[in-house]
Amino acid sequence: MLLTLSLSNVVGAVIPVIIHKFKIDPAVASGPFITTINDALGLIIYFSIATHLLHLL
Repeated sequence: MLLTLSLSNVVGAVIPVIIHKFKIDPAVASGPFITTINDALGLIIYFSIATHLLHLL
């Protein structure tokens, strides 16, 4: 949970800066990107932890 929240904060801070460098309005464009990246990262982190702990079952 800590890893997922930490990466979400980093993504939420970095994506608007990157979008601003492409001369696009960050307020409009960053919402879908941040949500998609956070969901994908969360799933990857949770499933990788579950895969590593699977041998304990």
